[in-house]
Amino acid sequence: MGGKLTIYHGSQKLIQQPVYGAGNVRNDYGLGFYCTENVDLAKEWACTEENSGYANCYQLDLGGLTILDLSDHRYHILNWLSLLLQNRVFKISNDLAAEGKEYMLDTFLPEYEDKDITVSYTHLRAHETDSYLVCRLLLEKKKKTSPGGKQ
Repeated sequence: MGGKLTIYHGSQKLIQQPVYGAGNVRNDYGLGFYCTENVDLAKEWACTEENSGYANCYQLDLGGLTILDLSDHRYHILNWLSLLLQNRVFKISNDLAAEGKEYMLDTFLPEYEDKDITVSYTHLRAHETDSYLVCRLLLEKKKKTSPGGKQ
């Protein structure tokens, strides 16, 4: 995959240059720098009820980057869930839950640690249309449905 992509990052502050590791360790995938192609979504992430924020804009050069695209037909929701299990911090309350986590990771965890970018659909929201999925990860992807399933 090559070319350039315009992406946005919602924040309480202006961020001139994306910085990996400055995020919240409790985010879905850890300290990643979460972005979207959707400026309105970035604005939503940036603002709270009490504070305004910024939709920081970047041009991402995709040349030479390795990308794990979980919206690709080779992956499904269990791959995404296993990534969450691998990266979220939470308490495992009993042996059955620990066995379930181990099974999910052993069976469905895609290789991701050597990738520069992971694209994911992490949730759908009721106010979104079915013509696109909301994506939340290092790089977000607005999935547009067209005839033949091409994006």
